[in-house]
Amino acid sequence: MKIITTLIGCLLLLSLGACMNLSDKNSEHETRIGILLPMSGEYSFRGRKTLDGIFLAHDQINRIGPVRGKAVKLVIIDSKSTVKGSRAAMKRFIEKENVCLVIAASTTANALAIKPLAERARLPVLLTIATGNIVTERNPYMFRCCFTDSVQGKAMADFAYKDKMFNSIGILFDLNDQVTYRRDLARAFASEFKKISGKSATEIGYYSGNGSLLPPLIKLKKAKPSAVFAPSDVKDAATILKEARRNGLNATFLGSDGWDRPELFENCGSRPEPCYVSSMFSMESGLPDVKEFVRSIKASTGSEPTTDTAQAYDALNIVVKALRLSRSRTDIRSGLYQVRNYHGVTGTTSIEADGNARKTIFIKEVVKGANGKSAFKLIKTISPH
Repeated sequence: MKIITTLIGCLLLLSLGACMNLSDKNSEHETRIGILLPMSGEYSFRGRKTLDGIFLAHDQINRIGPVRGKAVKLVIIDSKSTVKGSRAAMKRFIEKENVCLVIAASTTANALAIKPLAERARLPVLLTIATGNIVTERNPYMFRCCFTDSVQGKAMADFAYKDKMFNSIGILFDLNDQVTYRRDLARAFASEFKKISGKSATEIGYYSGNGSLLPPLIKLKKAKPSAVFAPSDVKDAATILKEARRNGLNATFLGSDGWDRPELFENCGSRPEPCYVSSMFSMESGLPDVKEFVRSIKASTGSEPTTDTAQAYDALNIVVKALRLSRSRTDIRSGLYQVRNYHGVTGTTSIEADGNARKTIFIKEVVKGANGKSAFKLIKTISPH
């Protein structure tokens, strides 16, 4: 009930475009953590789920007591799901809010928008879901606790060839300049598949948000691949599956982490199977803390946690671990670099020298449940190495 009450208050403030401070800004007895997430706009459904994880972690941290003599306080600002909103929020963190780090539940595009600001202000950012390789490159203030596109692309190619023995692969390349991470992911998959199989994938380009997906899907159907890799977000993923099945493309689809949302099943049609996706979290994983985490989220929110929830929960706990490991209470970066084999609800996470994370990867299959509805089922866990 405590978390629900706090969440309602947060939503009211953020709906007015306000910044929510769970703190007294002038206190000398607190460590202020910025939380940048989409509470309005296109990705608001993810922002709400992110807050569920943040609030649960914050509540548990506060029960334990101060971290290095200071209470952990949150400053939450809405990115409005846009590049402009992300920049504005980051500027506020830098100029007015006196935070020591920002946890950003941002897409790759929005993460890139705040990247130069973080470096200029020397303000560390920990990304929860931005997988694009470029967001951490040549910037010692950008970190992530999720896997990268190159890593998940390789993992999905290995799964396709070694586990499922697919010998012919089609790839849907999104050519939209606003989503370059999708091309990076597709290239990583294509490169690994050729390396391990000796065969080149059939690559078909398309522009997301610009017309029908039918022409590229027809081209793929003619190529007759045994499987199709289609990195995209959940909205495009649902359209791809629905249009493919409607037009007789019955190949197995391989999706990226962007597919791993319950919203996929609202618009993908009645027969998305066969389909496999990469993921950052699974309620079925059997990891030590997952069962209690799921129980706590359901008790406080009435719904099951998503990947956004779990990544945010682990992110705040990783930040606290970094605070404890840092050389001083103001040098959180030194602590982040020391995070090794952190065991969270999303698996094992280690922060590397380049700011990227070595991270557990989950692979799920889309199956029909007993109620006839489609759902995700964990079939493989890939430990970081």
